[in-house]
Amino acid sequence: MSERTPLRLRARAVAPPNVSDAYRPEINPPVARDKEIIRVAEPMIGHEEAQRVADVIASTLVSSVSPVVGDFEAALAARCGATDAIAVTCGTHALDLLMYALDVGPGDEIIVPALTFISVGAAVVRAGATPVFAEVSRDTLNILPESVAAMVSKRTRGIIGVHTFGHPCDMDALQEIADEHGLFLLEDACEALGGSWRGRPVGAFGDAAVHSFYSNKMMTTGNGGAITTSRPELAALLRELRGYSYAPGRFFWHEHMPFNVRMSGLQAAVGLAQIDRLDALVAHHEWLAAAYTAGLTDIPGLRLPTGCDEGRHVYWMYTIHIDSKAFGRSAHALRQVLASEGIETRPVFSPLYVQPILGVAASAQGPFPNADWAARTGINLPSGATLTPEQLEFICATIRDAAP
Repeated sequence: MSERTPLRLRARAVAPPNVSDAYRPEINPPVARDKEIIRVAEPMIGHEEAQRVADVIASTLVSSVSPVVGDFEAALAARCGATDAIAVTCGTHALDLLMYALDVGPGDEIIVPALTFISVGAAVVRAGATPVFAEVSRDTLNILPESVAAMVSKRTRGIIGVHTFGHPCDMDALQEIADEHGLFLLEDACEALGGSWRGRPVGAFGDAAVHSFYSNKMMTTGNGGAITTSRPELAALLRELRGYSYAPGRFFWHEHMPFNVRMSGLQAAVGLAQIDRLDALVAHHEWLAAAYTAGLTDIPGLRLPTGCDEGRHVYWMYTIHIDSKAFGRSAHALRQVLASEGIETRPVFSPLYVQPILGVAASAQGPFPNADWAARTGINLPSGATLTPEQLEFICATIRDAAP
């Protein structure tokens, strides 16, 4: 029997030459298995979710045709103060749909935070456009409007603002910049559902907002995501695109690139129950933030997250920053200590401008000292919906004891 021709697989992207190993976050320290494991995030799922899923199964309409999907979309839109919600498979696909719907392509520039999750920059690159990075605040880790304004060029098409780790960003200032230059504005609310900015709920700003319902988010559908918008023409196009882009009134006829990113009825059933829980989930995150702050205040070398005077910070993640000289250990060394006691943590995101997949052009931008500082010093502590007072006290005590 002759040998088969080897497959040609895509090679890994190579880091740009000026990106040092120091930018690469070290692998998560192994968590001790002989102790109770405190996860960095766990969802709260109970009888209500199980019953709603059972009802959908009994109906046999478990796919995206389930009427529960529409019920979930209506509930989410109402919660966000938007006219429409379009449920999809995840927040990343929500960004991809928006890039296509807004006709983003080669020659366009989209301004994004220098420090955020990879999906924001990757969606721009997949569309063939160029991500342009704006500096973030050390206090909030959110994009700085003054940096955005400085990045606008003749090629700029839009801006993506992100509510980092649950702290709402200044969407009003971003909207002023967008209006001045005729740009679209997207709101990445994946980490902040239930929060608000100047009295308006997140998910209601800009031309559209994206949401994620992964298991570690403020609420979950297991996986899943959505777009909220009050632009009816955009909502209509997004609904067409998400289900193979069947042209209106015609089957198997495609006038747009077909996508298949529909949410199932089973996921929507979980989502409906989670929306009912959302106020309680937000209150839990606010409690853990207050308890962490009380337990960690006055430790030398520890910088705690800031509150939000003009909005509601939902503290999706409670993020601390370590001054290694003052604390006596680096951020990674502290993560190792916590892991040895069964406590999971996560590093802060790696900056987009050093990501190999975003290319050499990305690394040529900058410098971004705030984003660089945040990535090197930040730790996300356990912030899940099931975290108990006893666990939180243990985490705080372990951090205090870790200071040499």
